[in-house]
Amino acid sequence: MKTKNAIKIIRIIGNNLILGKGLEQSICLALSHLPSSEPFKEKGLKLINLGFSYPQIFKEMADFTEDKSLSRIWILLSKMSILSSYETGRKFVEIAENLEINRQKDEKRKSLVKAQRYKSIFLGSITSVFLGILASFAPLFTNFISLIRDHNVSPLTLFLIPFSLYLISLSSVYFLNKAIFNRFSFKALLLSSGTYALSFLLVKGFLFFLDLPL
Repeated sequence: MKTKNAIKIIRIIGNNLILGKGLEQSICLALSHLPSSEPFKEKGLKLINLGFSYPQIFKEMADFTEDKSLSRIWILLSKMSILSSYETGRKFVEIAENLEINRQKDEKRKSLVKAQRYKSIFLGSITSVFLGILASFAPLFTNFISLIRDHNVSPLTLFLIPFSLYLISLSSVYFLNKAIFNRFSFKALLLSSGTYALSFLLVKGFLFFLDLPL
């Protein structure tokens, strides 16, 4: 059972208890409000029809809830049900409201983390593409420098430039992930390597097509 549906059940049970309805009827009404896609809806109604006690039904709800941290809540609600209907309902509604606030905060946090992840991927990819293009233009830059300063750049230097820029690309992605997520991401390094190599080879192919120095 999804957390959103679990909170919905608790709130509906609480509201019905406040109105003076019995616990069994309140649980039945709450389950009937669940979407048909919720697996526990049919099972819960079947348990009620078979005469299962509400502690057993709450235990089944705990087992079916995706968020296992809510398991304690179901046990607590089961124990609270010995109170008067109004008092129990008021507590149920209060718990449901607190759970909903926490759920919204958790969703907001997850959305923020997701946005930061996309930001990290975007910045890392842009850096890798830029450095890949820069590496592919290295022979043109070195030829230009040779003409101005009348000094030839060694073949070893030309060979090492792309690898040096590649290492810079990996380093930037590594430190970017450490700064945002405080952890190492192997997938981010693979993506950086791929974008660097792709941009490097594409520009190299374009230069080859134009018959420019490679």
